Parts: sequence; C-alpha cells; structure tokens
Amino acid sequence: MKPYARPEERVCSCRTRKSVPMKILFVSLFLPQKKAYHAGSRYVYELLRHLSGQHEIHLATRLQEDEFSGLDALRPFCRAIHPYPYRSKEQRGVFDKLALVVNYLRFSRFADRLIRSGKYDLVQVEWVETALLIGRHGTPLVLDAHDVISKPAERIALQKSGLAGFPAQLRLLLIRTVETWIMRRFDTVITLSDFDRNYLQPRLPEHDVRTVSIPAGLDMTTRSFERDDQTILFFASYRFRPVNVTAALWFYRQVLPLIRREIPEARFIIAGYGPPECLTQLAAMDSKVQVTGFVDDSEEYYKRATVFVAPISVGGGIIVKVLDALAAGTPVVTTGFGNEGIGGVPGRDLLVADEACRFADNVVAIIKDPEMARRLSANGSTFVFENYSLDATIKKIEAVYEKLVVRSVKKIL
Repeated sequence: MKPYARPEERVCSCRTRKSVPMKILFVSLFLPQKKAYHAGSRYVYELLRHLSGQHEIHLATRLQEDEFSGLDALRPFCRAIHPYPYRSKEQRGVFDKLALVVNYLRFSRFADRLIRSGKYDLVQVEWVETALLIGRHGTPLVLDAHDVISKPAERIALQKSGLAGFPAQLRLLLIRTVETWIMRRFDTVITLSDFDRNYLQPRLPEHDVRTVSIPAGLDMTTRSFERDDQTILFFASYRFRPVNVTAALWFYRQVLPLIRREIPEARFIIAGYGPPECLTQLAAMDSKVQVTGFVDDSEEYYKRATVFVAPISVGGGIIVKVLDALAAGTPVVTTGFGNEGIGGVPGRDLLVADEACRFADNVVAIIKDPEMARRLSANGSTFVFENYSLDATIKKIEAVYEKLVVRSVKKIL
C-alpha cells in the first residue's frame, strides 16, 4: 500500500499531481464481484480494483449469507471491508418485500455510522436506494446512480389512465420525491448516460450531475467462436428483476412466432441468473428454447449467437448487456428504451424497433442477410470501443474525485 496522508497534509500535491491519493469508502448495496449476477456488481469490482492502485479503499457492502467467500477476492484491493449479511429467498411475498426495505434501511444506517467514524476523504455510494439514511457529515459524497428509479415509474404511470392509473401516479410521486431528497444530499451525482443526466438535472439545478459511462465488454477477449445459425440470444439477470422476465416473455409470445414464419428453425436462448418458473417452463414446452440460468463464460454465448435481442419495455438505466453484445461483435436488435442510454445510431450500430412486427422483421433481416450482420457487427464493436472503455471510465471518476478533494481542501484552508 502506498504512503497515505490526509488531504490537508498534502495541499501542495493537489496542485502538482494529476491524481491525489485519498482514503475512500465505497458503500455498495450488492457484493462487488468479477463473476457477478448483474453488471452493476462487476462495475463496482472494477472500480475497486483499478482505484486501489492510487487510493486507500475501504468497502461497506451488503452480501448474502452464502457470499462471504467472495470477500477474499476483494481483500487485495481494500484496506478494510465491512460486510453486512442478509438472508436471500428465491421468491418474495409482500412481507418479504417489506423485510427487504427494512434491510436496505438498516444497511444505510450501518454505512452512515461508518462515515461518521471513519475520517474518510471521500465516500462513494453505489445505487440510490443505498443512501436512504446516509446523512451529510462534512465528508464529500458521491452518489453513483446506476438506475434512475423514477424513470421506469414514470413510464409505468404513463401507460395507465383514469382511476386505474391513480396508484401508479401516487407511486411515481413518492419515488420521485424520495429520489430527489436523497440526491440533494450529495456533492456529485453520477449517471451512466447523458440521457439520465438530462432527465435529472432539472430537479437538481444547483448540483453537479455528471455522466460516467459504465465500461462494456469487460469479459471479452480475443477468442473467437463460430456463429450458430439462426440463434437468438437474450442475456439478463432475472431474479427479482421482473422487467427482464416481462421482456423475455414478450419476445417469446409476440415476436418469436412472427420470426418462425420466416425462419421455422430459429432458436431462442434465455441466458442469465435466476430465471423463474415461467421462463424455465418455456424450454420444457419448446425444444427450440434453451434457458441456461447463470452462465460462467458469457463471452462464448455472445459470440456464438446470430443476433442479440433486448426487448426492454421500461428503461431505468443503461442496458449493459446490449453494450456487451456490441463489444462481442454480435448484431443487436433492441427497443427505443434499450438504446436511449447507450446512444448507438440506429441502422448503423444496432437496429431499433418497439412494435412486435418491426422487431421480428429486424431479427429476420440480420439472420437472412450475412452482409448486414457483418456491417452491424463491425460498427457496433467500434462504437463500444470508442465510447465505453474502462480507461475512459476511470479517468472520469478520477476527475470527479480531484474536483471534490480540492474543494474540500479549500474549505479547510
């Protein structure tokens, strides 16, 4: 570990060094892991790994009771780890969901006590929900808002009308109020896309809201695989993520039958962690459907697929799996919501459609037109390389830190 000094002891170095070493506490709602169940956990793992070369990293994290072995992989990057275990269930009823909210609140209070006692130079909180009870104690605070939680709530409310829409409108008002209340406590709010930043900025006119794009293709190597003919892939995390389950079912029920009119042998692979019974049953009923569950080597699945689909109907953040597919050179068909945080050029980097018939037409076109597939593959991978590299992400994070620590030093002086 490099020599460490608090910021007030290194005022001169602030003016001469590009990156000032700091004592940073990361507060994560989920255990950061290299082989993670969802992209956010992998992203935080990479932040810890890379930033530990310059800074003294401390970590407070929730984790399932069977995940303690995962802490060993984090110890080389962290001076101290503060675990907060919880019990996980395969399915959640009403009382289980209430218990989950209570658990979030307790973890938030746990992190707040650490912030008050730890004398950190900076605290970075991952996920908006983590910060419910984290207060201001004079330490610079950064909120990494992986998802703008009010955005999907707004879209759900817009889909309903009349008296039936009143509960959704009430829910939206509550979520938007709480989200704004949380964000106003932070010195800097990080969003994963310019779309999300522009969505939030009117509610936070005096705040520093910045875009730091999540890196893509972290598991991609130079390995190559032969493409499987007529194979459609949807990769997501399904456990406790009903929007992804809904997307897979919509594609199977509304889009796939249209594709099979043109391509009868089309196969559909539903890959990713925690598929519920309504998805696993599809494989039992349809021999051309495969439901894999958690996949250890995602790269092979991406690179073997003919086309990747992301039929997302309610967007809350950047769809990292779309970026990973593009990085793998796999042609992508998604919805407007699936592309809004990514910003790919429709027709050049990927194909976009919201109606079932147009979505099906795009998938069929890619499968039947190898030249189109090659063009989308090349353009998509170039787009990700130029806009979503890990190096670019780390540089942007370091710029946020530098600004905050200099501001903190000025206050001390």
